[in-house]
Amino acid sequence: MESHVLKILEDYLAWEELKEQKKYHELTFSEKDELRLENDYDAKYFYKIEGLTKENALYADTVISFWTPYTRLLEIEAGWKSYKTIKSLESLIRQIKSKRKNDFTESIKQVNNNIEDFAKLYDTKGNFMLLPKRQMNNQRYKITEDRIDLTLYNCFKDGELALFFKTENALKIWIDKQDLNDVFIEGECSQDKINWFVKEDTRGKMISEMNADEIYEYLNNAISLIQRRNK
Repeated sequence: MESHVLKILEDYLAWEELKEQKKYHELTFSEKDELRLENDYDAKYFYKIEGLTKENALYADTVISFWTPYTRLLEIEAGWKSYKTIKSLESLIRQIKSKRKNDFTESIKQVNNNIEDFAKLYDTKGNFMLLPKRQMNNQRYKITEDRIDLTLYNCFKDGELALFFKTENALKIWIDKQDLNDVFIEGECSQDKINWFVKEDTRGKMISEMNADEIYEYLNNAISLIQRRNK
């Protein structure tokens, strides 16, 4: 059976090939949105499965991203740098499918095995949410690399994402509506009650700065959150 990790990578490749075919950089915002609704896991789920309008479905985002922790693990544990380009993705997929032993294949396959349980849940409804504003998507990655615990921490007063909420009560309503209460100790939605996915000395780290143990700790907690939200 094909691994979920490989399926995700092949979907990434198909998306990059489609963008090249459609000359994505020349498309209007509206045309890009149409492609996203047909090809992005999160927006497609809310549009095709939940039946939201196109406009509302485009507020979608993943709770826990796959690419950043996965490529960081590849770099640390396999010595492999990967990028979201056709050439780079083709090379990675080729290594994974290779039957010949070399310096990279076994190490890459081991990372894939280690992250497979997360990959199985990556494109399930428990890993999707709707943002209060679409602009939060890019800002969230820039500030937190999509870490959900660090994201929510930065949504409170004086945080770098607080501007997307008119009041703290509006933030708490959004957290409750998106079923993110489990990111807080005993569901108490306040900045000092974040149920951090990593140890205290790692709380402010970007995923691209973490070591392998820290990333696996983060992903194990991510799996638990997604499983609970899937219920």
